Parts: sequence; structure tokens; C-alpha cells
Amino acid sequence: MRLAMMKWKPASIVCLFVLIAATPAWLRAADYDVYLLAGQSNMDGRGQASELTAEQRQPRDHAIIYYRNPPKSSNGWQPLGPGFSIAPKYKGDVPSPTFGPELGFAHEMLKTQPSRRLALIKGSKGGTNLRSDWNPGISGDPETQGPRYRDFVETIQMATKELNQRGDSFTIRGLLWHQGESDSKLTTEAYQERFLQFVHRLRQDIEVPELPVVVGEVFDNGKRDNVRAAIRAIGNRGPGFGLVTSDGTSTWDEGTHFDAASQWLLGQRYAAAMQTIQQANSNP
Repeated sequence: MRLAMMKWKPASIVCLFVLIAATPAWLRAADYDVYLLAGQSNMDGRGQASELTAEQRQPRDHAIIYYRNPPKSSNGWQPLGPGFSIAPKYKGDVPSPTFGPELGFAHEMLKTQPSRRLALIKGSKGGTNLRSDWNPGISGDPETQGPRYRDFVETIQMATKELNQRGDSFTIRGLLWHQGESDSKLTTEAYQERFLQFVHRLRQDIEVPELPVVVGEVFDNGKRDNVRAAIRAIGNRGPGFGLVTSDGTSTWDEGTHFDAASQWLLGQRYAAAMQTIQQANSNP
């Protein structure tokens, strides 16, 4: 019998609504704006979640995250909150005691776009470089690609497949990138060339040819002038690119890893830069 012809008893209708109401919002079929997050330790995040306010630590119904840093992962999509970060000496499971810019990013995006739903796909690992780890190699030839690039594309495929299986719809809206400390000895030109090759191949492999890209500055410890100049040049290269400065930030160690307040601030700056790109695209 066709569904349209079925006669539903009042009790059955009540049970159906109770079941729907009892299902967490993040598990219900929805339309998501997907953002990709990649890079090394400052994208993975070394901010201490204990230094956030209770409101900042609160999981959000309208934002989910798929985190993968092999061998650790979020075990599928989870409500966004602190802890999707793996510091070098951390031996436990996710969620961990640390976080990255994803929290401030989601907070700011949802504040200005409250009707939207966010799905963040995060693949990041400390100490990685563009030369080997994130090398995009030749399309379709994993043997030529760096391990982090292969893992990231695989993570995107796994995450979007799960969204499809859940019945969700989605659009990949942009890439957030924070990396460069491990490439501080490169020339400005070499970093730009390698990163733009990475972006070009990623756009091909995930079939989003105009994927917006926002890059974040590494902290200025006086020894990263070349890579900081390269990041600024990339972020200011024109339509489809944006820049997040590290001005006014601080680190909890000797000039490398952003503290909790700075991680939150950087996330907000990523949101502002992404929204600037989106506004430009909607008003050509």
C-alpha cells in the first residue's frame, strides 16, 4: 500500500513526533555548509579547553565535526566542541584537553548566519610540511602524494560519504589553512608555489574548482619572515583567497603555539575572512 493511502492512528502519529523530537538535532537530516580545515599544530590546536568559558565549551546543535588525525579520529561526525586535537604527548582518545580555531570560527559563522548548519572536516597534524607531508603529487597516483595529503582527501571522502548515508545534503564552502612553521626555511616564492600546487590539486580531487581558501599567519618569532610573507601574498592574491593575521595574538610557549584566547580570536578572523569572500562572490 502506498504511504499516501495509509491511515495513521492518533497514537502512531504521537509516537512519530515523540521519536523525531527525541532525536538530537545534529543527527537529523539537514543541509550543511561544509568547511575543510587543514595544516599543522596550530590548526590542530594547542589551546587549553580549560581556559575557555563554559559557554565557549558548550557543544553546538548547529555545528558538527569530523576529525581525523591517524591513528586517532572522532569516530564519525560529532557535535562540535573542544577536544578535536591531538598534541604530541597526548595518549588518550578524542575528545582531548585541547582545541583549535574551529570553535571561534563556528561561533562567529553561526552568530552572523544563525539559520545555517556547519559541518567541519578537520585533518591536521603537528610538525608537517608542504614539501613531503602535504605534497599533492600526481592526481590519481597515491604513490607520488604525501601521507597527509592522501589522508586529508580520504578523510573528506569518508566524511561526505557519511553525510550522504545519513540523508543530509551539503555544499563544500571553503578551506581554512594554518601551516608554515615547518617550512620556515623555504623562500617566499617556494612556499607560495608549493601551496598553490596543493590548492590546485585539492580543488581537482574534491571537484570544487572555485574552492575559497583562507590562510592564517604563523606567529612572528623573528625567524619566519619568508613564510609569513608568503602567507600574506597568498591571502591577498585576489578573488577566492583570504588572509588571517596573527596581529595581537600570543603563545603559551616560546613563540609557536597560540594560547586559548588567541586560538578563539583566530577562529573568529577565519570566519570574517570567509564571509568577505562569500559576500564578494554574491556581489560580483
